[in-house]
Amino acid sequence: MNFVNDFLNTIITTIQGFGYPGVFLAVFLEYSCFPLPSEVLLPFIGLLASYGNFSFIGVILLSTGAGLIGSTLCYTIGYFGGSPIINWLCSKSSGAKKSFNKLDLFLDKYGKPAVFLSRLFPLTRTYISLAVGAVKMSYSQFILYSLGGITIWNIILISLGYFLGENTDLIQKILKDYSIVAIAILVICFGFLAYKFMKKRKNSLE
Repeated sequence: MNFVNDFLNTIITTIQGFGYPGVFLAVFLEYSCFPLPSEVLLPFIGLLASYGNFSFIGVILLSTGAGLIGSTLCYTIGYFGGSPIINWLCSKSSGAKKSFNKLDLFLDKYGKPAVFLSRLFPLTRTYISLAVGAVKMSYSQFILYSLGGITIWNIILISLGYFLGENTDLIQKILKDYSIVAIAILVICFGFLAYKFMKKRKNSLE
């Protein structure tokens, strides 16, 4: 944990010292499955934008591009590394194991929309790239669904830092409430997809 905290502090210092290249590097690493919480990084980037260090629109576009490139790296690793890579990660981290178990269920039941929805939750947001690479999902479909999820997630967190500034307690409360709402939305979406699937299957049998 000390290593992660030290690494995070180094990344934050890099952002402050190198500007836009630092932002790109930080977000790229986070979406490349490095242990960097975007819940900390992105609001901090938004805070710096509110001080005039960055353009608000600029960091949203840059972070989204960095997220897509980092996700593509993980997709490629999953595509060519497959199950051995995922099994190795699961053996090193219980959190990764739980995330991959959830992702397997999501992908088996709901297919491509699971890529978009998984982008809105911690851990599954980054590990989804490895998972869909391993099952050889079409890259064009992967990047399309990822673009939607990554853009929404980045806008939410950067906006929190930009508009709420240093009110970290309020930001944490909003993120907690957001997680509850997001889970509820996920359940509703999956329920709707399951209903449509069962209805279609019933009609085909008739």
